[in-house]
Amino acid sequence: MKQEMKNLGDFPGVVENLSCCFYITQAEEPYELLYANEEMLRLFDCRDFDELYRHVDGDAFHVIAMDDRARVKQEIVHELAERNDRFDHARGHLFTRTSRIRYADVSGRIVETQAHGKVCYCTLQEIDIPLPGVTVDRDIRDYVISHLDEAIENHWIQVYYQPVIRTLTGELCGMEALARWVDPQIGFLSPASFIPVLEQVRLIHQLDAYVLEEVCHMLRQRLNHDLPITPVSFNLSRYDFDMVDVFHLVEKTRAAYQIPRDALHVEITESALAENDDAVHRAVDRLRDEGYEIWLDDFGSGYSSLNILKDYTVDLIKLDMGFLRSFTEKSRDIIRSVIDMAKELGIKTLAEGVETQEHAEFLASIGCGRQQGYYYGKPQPLVGTLAHIEAEGREIELRKWCHYYDVASMAIRETNQASSLFDLHEDGYLHYLYTNRVYREQLHALGYRCRDVEGFLNHKARPEISATFRHYVSRSLQSGSPESFCYIDGGDYIRIRLRVICEMNHHLLIHTGFENISRSDAGEQLVKLDNNLRYLYTMFENISLVDFQRDTIEPIYVHDAPTRETVHGIRRYLQSFAQEYVYEPDRQGYLDFCNPDTAVARIQKSRYSRIAHCCRVRDPHGNYHWRECVAVLLQKGLTERSGHTPLMLTAEKTIEEQVLLTESRTPEQSTLDTLLWQSLMHHTRFCYFWKDKDRRFLGATKAFLKFYGFNSEADILGKTDEEMNWHLDNDTYRLDEIALLQTGKPVENVKGTCIIRGVLRHITCYKWPLYREGEIIGLLGVFFEAEDLSSKINQSLVSPYEDPVTGLHNRQGFLGDLISYQEAYAVDQQPYALILLESCFDEQIQKTYGPSFLRALIRQEADILRTHAGKDTVISRLRHTTFAILRRETSSEDCTASEAIARDLQQRLQSIHQLDGNPVTITFRYSIVHATDPAIHKTADGNVSYIYRLASERLRHKA
Repeated sequence: MKQEMKNLGDFPGVVENLSCCFYITQAEEPYELLYANEEMLRLFDCRDFDELYRHVDGDAFHVIAMDDRARVKQEIVHELAERNDRFDHARGHLFTRTSRIRYADVSGRIVETQAHGKVCYCTLQEIDIPLPGVTVDRDIRDYVISHLDEAIENHWIQVYYQPVIRTLTGELCGMEALARWVDPQIGFLSPASFIPVLEQVRLIHQLDAYVLEEVCHMLRQRLNHDLPITPVSFNLSRYDFDMVDVFHLVEKTRAAYQIPRDALHVEITESALAENDDAVHRAVDRLRDEGYEIWLDDFGSGYSSLNILKDYTVDLIKLDMGFLRSFTEKSRDIIRSVIDMAKELGIKTLAEGVETQEHAEFLASIGCGRQQGYYYGKPQPLVGTLAHIEAEGREIELRKWCHYYDVASMAIRETNQASSLFDLHEDGYLHYLYTNRVYREQLHALGYRCRDVEGFLNHKARPEISATFRHYVSRSLQSGSPESFCYIDGGDYIRIRLRVICEMNHHLLIHTGFENISRSDAGEQLVKLDNNLRYLYTMFENISLVDFQRDTIEPIYVHDAPTRETVHGIRRYLQSFAQEYVYEPDRQGYLDFCNPDTAVARIQKSRYSRIAHCCRVRDPHGNYHWRECVAVLLQKGLTERSGHTPLMLTAEKTIEEQVLLTESRTPEQSTLDTLLWQSLMHHTRFCYFWKDKDRRFLGATKAFLKFYGFNSEADILGKTDEEMNWHLDNDTYRLDEIALLQTGKPVENVKGTCIIRGVLRHITCYKWPLYREGEIIGLLGVFFEAEDLSSKINQSLVSPYEDPVTGLHNRQGFLGDLISYQEAYAVDQQPYALILLESCFDEQIQKTYGPSFLRALIRQEADILRTHAGKDTVISRLRHTTFAILRRETSSEDCTASEAIARDLQQRLQSIHQLDGNPVTITFRYSIVHATDPAIHKTADGNVSYIYRLASERLRHKA
């Protein structure tokens, strides 16, 4: 119903033709709009009062735009209370009915009326919009709003790209996409002239969607022409989340151009996340879960930076350029702290606003991963940006190196210890990626420069150092732990510490440090120690130095110890040594003796300032011998002065057994047959199992459980073969077992087919009855795998049915499986489903990472199928990344279950977003054919070739 304006005669003292905007509203909730003059209607682009009333939803406070409404309302209510029912100069934005934006000054007073009670007379005066640092002309604002669609359609809005540089290498590792409006009528529009306007009228989502589309189009064009690409970050406004489904927008646009997700980085400003809106949170989380990197823009510009890191998971923070603009010592300290904090949280870092070489060098020294700013290039159209990068002599970082250099950047920390990063090439060449100031200074004190060390390590001058260094690199690669060694250089004892922190693309990333221990207090003490303990070498077989503070065990003299290298992680090593070498009855006593938490106190309390322990330790031949271990403390005077934990010296030697073993020392009083049975259960390689008289499993050997992929007996106890659903033909073994339990006649050499981790296996089974006092109480059985026996006979032959990459059946094996399932359906009426899963093959993966990476990806996909397809399915790899799954069905509900399994597998495969740190984008489609499908029975014989062709045809239709 049309809303009518109240009669002006109801309001005393009002002149009809006021020259300013005038309106009347109720003075209390719901503040209904009662009257508005012609000037008011003209300002709001309304033809009559009804249009204005609907535009503001009848609420006079809705005259003010949403962003300012709460503030203006609070100001008016406060002034009315303080100034006897009057208020003046409340200012805020207005939105007209045609989405033009205005800024106005409102004043008013409360008046008592007979017809409507208390009302408020309000006057409104339009004024210029104040913007930080710039005043946007009113005509420009109107032009932007009315010409946005035209500007997008005619590409007056262009995407400019600003380079992002990898600090470690100087290579181009990304670009930021920025919108620029180049209008044929009014020329170049600054982003400050149109972005705030579009945000205020809630049209910014159109601009952001356009920029995203242009970026994806550009990336697709370059991929189509085999040109290198680099990831592009694009900006989202906080208002985008109110106007559109952000995840759907990004994913739909990306998928339309078939762009890898890691080629797009989503930049969201700190202010957008500060509100912690549920819709924003859900969209950001889903974007990240699906493989997009989330970048937090303008970090440090607001008041909620730390809260955002608490509430959201982001991949990278962009430091606000304001920190570099002032570039005082205080701002440098803040930048250091922020970068260090980000690395502790596993967040990558980028500093924008880099304008000078001083900025760039400072950021490199503190380990900021990436840099952006006019020092490296201003925003330009793509051609100009790439030409500038080429003129600067910079390369484009290849996709396969992104994670490698991210790991390297994370490893760089500001420290007062010598620190460096080496890159070991596939051909054996070593070079520095990074050295800190302390490293270079200590190297200079020894008389060397970095290029001298590179020469030593690359065999040019000191081949013995190169060989030793590479030996410990290999050890660290194998152990996954830090390694250290010492060598003498001109009379100085140098300790090298190194750790392999990344292996990728046939390269090793090695974090190293060194110290001249002969010039330290600890070094002098070790020299004295070496002179004083030489006599011990004749008395003990192994002598080690335990440093609780460094958490290391360093061999000093070694005769037959399991390790001759420095061990990092005392507790972990002791547990591992005890488990592998110490006789089980002696194990706990050994661990109690070695307990790092009590060792020092026990030695200090000991009458002779030492502790000792005897236990049995296994030698390389598997025999146990008694060994004595003695521990004493060192550096007493030094550690008392420094307050450090003392060093501990341990010495070991073999001794004669002093006490014969007695039955009283045996932990378990076990009969021989029980021990034999337990040993057989644990160690036999044969698949034994036993069942009760109802054919329910009572137990099985470890080999049986491993064969079927179970973790424990609990997975099979109390179940029958039919409930496990792992035989292609359940009747064969079911009937044999029933006959055995009824007659006692053993089952011998019965062949069958079972499903093992997605592969059909042919087995041969033997079973015997179990008797108690002459009555059959169950059965004992064992089976052998035919393929296993065959492979042992023909170990040099490769199975023609097995895929060498995944271990699944190949195409030939699949056809045999399909024939078996079809025969079971035709003869025994056992329905089944064929599921085909095919990856929309991303050639970019192989081009980027190489064939070995693609094979590893295929293996991971096969593992997902094995784990989640179900134990009653048979899985094959037909070609590339096309898999076939055969699944038995017994009812219409099973048909629905097959559909659900296919969808679940599709989602799980597509959830692979990275492999060994390298980002990937996976897209799978699937098709299903049921043996009961009417389309099959329309053919003459419903043969297997038609079933497979039908599944393939349905798959193509989904492309």
